[in-house]
Amino acid sequence: MQKPFHGLVAAPHTPFLDSSGQGGGLQLGALEAQAAHLASDGVSAVFVAGATGEGASLGHDEKRDLFEAWAEVGPAHGLRVIAQVGGDSLREAARLAEFAAGLDGVEALGAIAPCFYRPATPELVARSIGELDTASGGAALYYYDIPALTGLPFSGRELAQAFGKHVPGLRGIKCSRYEGWHVLDYLNAHGGRYDVLCGTDEALLSALSLGVKGAVGSTYNFAAPLFLRIMAAHRSGEVELARSLQQVAVDLVQILAPFGYMAAARRTMERLGVPLGPPRLPFAGLMAEDCARLDAALEAINFDGIVRAGGDL
Repeated sequence: MQKPFHGLVAAPHTPFLDSSGQGGGLQLGALEAQAAHLASDGVSAVFVAGATGEGASLGHDEKRDLFEAWAEVGPAHGLRVIAQVGGDSLREAARLAEFAAGLDGVEALGAIAPCFYRPATPELVARSIGELDTASGGAALYYYDIPALTGLPFSGRELAQAFGKHVPGLRGIKCSRYEGWHVLDYLNAHGGRYDVLCGTDEALLSALSLGVKGAVGSTYNFAAPLFLRIMAAHRSGEVELARSLQQVAVDLVQILAPFGYMAAARRTMERLGVPLGPPRLPFAGLMAEDCARLDAALEAINFDGIVRAGGDL
């Protein structure tokens, strides 16, 4: 049986060529430096073509090329690879699932539910994900639960019950919710069958306290040392330290968000010597003056000392 994903799983940005500030074609040559950076920071795996990777803005062929590239580069740097294949077209998603499952360097698949035509019931969500499970030939599959993007109103308990009936081979859940009770319902469903990954960086400590062992997040691209220290403090029972460090993480996200999180996160990677290009439309890029203001805001919270190095508060 495929082992669970413990530790930090980065949701990597898809590297784009700069095309008038709005993101051009894929820049797959950047993956080598990107993977080396993540591995040196202690990240254990990558969740490719999710929300942070702007998967919804990638074409079918681009996703295939991206999965192939990560399947080679990721394992070469000791990174396990999860390929996010879900999308609005189940036929296209099924073809991607079959393709990605056949790549030696891809260890698991992720699958968001269709959300333009939203499934009306938990059963329809499960049946949709079941199509990808079938197409993958039984590969390890993780449901990507992110209501902020899908708009689906169903609880973790309702979805878990439906998955038990229609996707018996489902391996786990990437739970991008702030409410811990959904995490608990997933953890306790079907005798603890699911490998539940926290998908909300600002709620990592809460999820750890509920029993989660792994997490997928965008800030792990550039702030993994901070989050690894949160996990270490939690394990050693240093409750107040863990809480203080989690507050730093929340503050970091709040600094990036007003600039437009996607562009600000990419600028933060560029500051670390890993340029990945601007985001694609409909996300806006940053102007030079915005970059300067963001750099100043990061310096004000001692980004290099506390966030990057996981240093003393």
